[in-house]
Amino acid sequence: MGKGLHRIGSYIFAHPWRFVLLWLAIVGVSVGVGMNIGRPMSESITIPGTQGQVALDRLKELFPNAGAGTGRVVFETSDGTSVEKHKAAITAALDTIKKVDGVSQVVSPFEYQDAITKDGTIAYVQVQLKQQAGQIDKKTLEDITHAVESSQKDGLSAHMAGDLINNTPGEILGVGEAVGVLIALMVLIITFGSLVAAGLPIVVALIAVAASMSALLAVGHWLEISSTSPVMAVMLGLAVGIDYSLFIVSKYRSLRISGVPAREAIGRANGTAGNAVVFAATTVVIALSALSVVGIPFMTIMGLAGAGTVAVAAIVAITLLPALLGIVGDKVFGKKARRNIVAAESAGVRATKRSATNAKPVKTRRKFGERWVNFVVAHPWLTIVGSVAIVAAIAWPAAQIKLGIPTDQYAAPTSSERKAYDAISRGFGEGYNAPLAVVVEHLPKVNDETKQEVRQQLRPQFDARVKAEQQAAEKAFAEKASAASTPEEMVALQQQMQQAQEQAPKRLAEAETQFNQAVERYAKLYRLNQIGERLQQQHGSIAKVVPAVVNDDATAGVLQVIPNSSPTSQETKDLIHWLRSNDAVTAAKQDGISLAVTGSTAMEADINQKLAEALPVYLVVVVGLSLVILMVAFRSILVPLKATLGFLLSVGAMFGAIVMAFQWGWFGITDAPAPIVSFIPIIGIGILFGLAMDYEFFLVSNMHEAYTHSKKPNPKEAVRHGFVAGAKVVTAAAVIMVAVFAGFVTNHNTTIQAIGFGLAVGILVDAFVVRMTLVPAIMAVLGKSAWWLPKWLDKLLPRVSIEGEEE
Repeated sequence: MGKGLHRIGSYIFAHPWRFVLLWLAIVGVSVGVGMNIGRPMSESITIPGTQGQVALDRLKELFPNAGAGTGRVVFETSDGTSVEKHKAAITAALDTIKKVDGVSQVVSPFEYQDAITKDGTIAYVQVQLKQQAGQIDKKTLEDITHAVESSQKDGLSAHMAGDLINNTPGEILGVGEAVGVLIALMVLIITFGSLVAAGLPIVVALIAVAASMSALLAVGHWLEISSTSPVMAVMLGLAVGIDYSLFIVSKYRSLRISGVPAREAIGRANGTAGNAVVFAATTVVIALSALSVVGIPFMTIMGLAGAGTVAVAAIVAITLLPALLGIVGDKVFGKKARRNIVAAESAGVRATKRSATNAKPVKTRRKFGERWVNFVVAHPWLTIVGSVAIVAAIAWPAAQIKLGIPTDQYAAPTSSERKAYDAISRGFGEGYNAPLAVVVEHLPKVNDETKQEVRQQLRPQFDARVKAEQQAAEKAFAEKASAASTPEEMVALQQQMQQAQEQAPKRLAEAETQFNQAVERYAKLYRLNQIGERLQQQHGSIAKVVPAVVNDDATAGVLQVIPNSSPTSQETKDLIHWLRSNDAVTAAKQDGISLAVTGSTAMEADINQKLAEALPVYLVVVVGLSLVILMVAFRSILVPLKATLGFLLSVGAMFGAIVMAFQWGWFGITDAPAPIVSFIPIIGIGILFGLAMDYEFFLVSNMHEAYTHSKKPNPKEAVRHGFVAGAKVVTAAAVIMVAVFAGFVTNHNTTIQAIGFGLAVGILVDAFVVRMTLVPAIMAVLGKSAWWLPKWLDKLLPRVSIEGEEE
């Protein structure tokens, strides 16, 4: 492949504008298509096959409107007065919300008294939306917010929760991300000493991001793309796009300084460094694509989006970068360096690996690299113990990691959703924040027996109400009679009494009709209500059960089960497990029924469990992949084992840092410490694996080359030579990656913050502690045995050159 890339690079260098225009056309078309057919990103997470998802799908089949978004507005008085005092302001706000485009129903708390606390200080309102959860129009949310804010006066506060909160990630390229790119540019300027050379990797990365992001938007026309996917794609596109270009430009510059003609230099750079870029990108693509093995759709899409972005970045680096170099020529050097190149060319110097590595810019960096690697090789066991101790100090909190899905319970104390959660918890109980939805099917159809039971149950209440109304009327007439003082008043009162007596049968008949209508309505809910009452009697963790809705023939319905405990508590998880068991069906005392539990709380529990089960599977896949790839690349058994163990150390450091920052709240990054989002570990492992293997390839391949090409192989000398040859590029690449990932810590979405921070720490530890400290120490200890491979295995493994071929 190296020879092919050599020819491609040379051809593109000679015809640069063709390929520049080609990439501009590709980006222009992809942006146009993406903007025209792309759909809004989704916030919903679905995991087919889980009990909660199966129940939710069935719920939508039975009641099509059930999948629409729902939100909650909580009103609370600050002075202890009743919300009744603010009825006018609340009603006005609700009337405005009802008129908002995208709102289907709003139920006033003054029409549903269970929505007001006993002391009258807190009330909540359910807002039913037309669009699906996670796809609510931004304008709808803004209009509702304005209406709610208008009610906050005279001691009344209002808080929103549920789908009324916009949790989409902030701008994809915000201030923090821009600062990260700026730092990367500064590192490139320091590395190359030229603004032009430093700008090329930035241009390549931005082109790669624009092309891949537009393609992702276009794919969103057919597939549901989570709002996290494009942010992840940009994060990866910027990081690898800059790094891959850095490797190629560095090789090109070293060849030019050695006196190689420009066209030949870009050919060789593309055939060697470009070949390594393709190999490294392939590793990342495989690792991210492997996310599909966990069987979770949104994870698969996220992984493929990241893999596609990395692939595009690599393609842009080996096709557009040679064109850009062909246009700018030797402007990638300063004036002094250009004079040296002219002198070298006139002297007839030709590029070789020896002359390239002896070039002046590399020699300056070598002094530092040589001092460091000499210390490491001279004191390998001290270095190993010290490196492991440093990583262990960062990684130990990972043992206490708690996984979960973000809920209002863990939102920032000053946020609207957290205030709503706390108010509901104080006024009604924590369980009211996220009720369970129990889908009940195979209910017996309503028959005369059912109606008779309902009549017997409702008749006493009806008769008591009629009797109370009669007594109230008689009392009113008696009061009027005692107050009558003139004959005219007595005559008028007698006429009223006569009219009332004449109308009494009609009123009783109307009341009876209303009673029969109530029987018909309640008969549909009767069996469902019975089941709810029995479930509540049998389980102490249930605070309340409300029959929510039934279908037309009353054979299926939904119970709203409100736990006594918080949505994330073990008690609630145990309740979900019980409701899904045969014990609950038995407790319902209704033959033939089925119960299925869903709702946000049940779904979150299922997602957590599914991701927790998927994590070790994916880790095994990645570790196995690491061993195979490195075994093929380096023809060794111990080198892959060492690299994989080092990767696991970096993973531990990444997890430990995330726990400290986002679960414990250290470093001041978040003001809402919470369990770590369940899919972050899997995503982090996939990305970190690919990038960590990049550094392993670039460093160890140089050690391997120095060892195998030497007439008298010296393992320690090979470690020194390989380290010095690759340290400069790896250092710059790692600093750039850390800067880019750290830039995403400023995103307002906690998930993006955690991923960016974790990867920044993971790359920092992997590059400087594991790859540039621990690896050379272990290689020095292993000596010749590092490159041992059984002959039978050597014959089985395919032969692949990471560095490609120089022609």
